[in-house]
Amino acid sequence: MGSFQLWLDHHHPKTKDQWVKLFKKTFKFTGGEITGEFLMSTGYLEGAHHKNCPIFSKVLKNNPTWYSN
Repeated sequence: MGSFQLWLDHHHPKTKDQWVKLFKKTFKFTGGEITGEFLMSTGYLEGAHHKNCPIFSKVLKNNPTWYSN
């Protein structure tokens, strides 16, 4: 038995468009806005804060999945 996080990790990395296509194929009632906001809030997709935003450095301290140095 797996988990939703393992499923996300298995499909990572993807662009937002690729994620949206996968979510629409896999789940009901998901579109671009829902998918994008969910993936940004869980750290799988960049874009919640711009690099000039003071929160951006705080986000990086959490080592989000989308970030690789």
